[in-house]
Amino acid sequence: SMPDYLILINSENKLPEGFIDTVALVEVENPEGARFYVEEKTYQAFLRLQADIREHDGLEIALLNSYRTLEKQQAAFDHYFYKFGLAYAEKYAARPGYSEHHTGLAIDVSFLRDGKLTHGAQDLLELDDLFSVVHKKLARYGFLLRYPRGKEEITKINYEPWHFRYIDDPAIAQEIADQGICFEEYWEKR
Repeated sequence: SMPDYLILINSENKLPEGFIDTVALVEVENPEGARFYVEEKTYQAFLRLQADIREHDGLEIALLNSYRTLEKQQAAFDHYFYKFGLAYAEKYAARPGYSEHHTGLAIDVSFLRDGKLTHGAQDLLELDDLFSVVHKKLARYGFLLRYPRGKEEITKINYEPWHFRYIDDPAIAQEIADQGICFEEYWEKR
């Protein structure tokens, strides 16, 4: 069976029991040799986006992150919590069970420059101009910019130019992009 590509996961919508059993995960490696699992069609769409960006914009994008187990998400949350406190942790790392990364349909993307990938929220935010080039092309490959600027009150997540969510429907992705709404707002109107 196919996963529900339009599933909404956020601080109020937990990953449904058994969802991951519907997902075909493939193991992939990024240019730094880090290995990830990504849902199959999500990865194919990423490769097409990557080729487009490379060919037409001369930029090299690569994966920083995708599927995370509940354990990995707990570790990420704990890391932010112990380092920066609860408020920060809740802005930058969802609680386990409430992260899109559990679906395999979300990817975190960075830029490869001089053989190195940029890591870390603050450093990635400084690459906003580069990200805006990528954002313009997301919809045609079935991706959403999941946590847009100005929608923090609704998404409960800070602007993340690097976090893309695959929904497998370029027409809907384009509609969301054109209307300047976030995925929650799309769901409300659905």
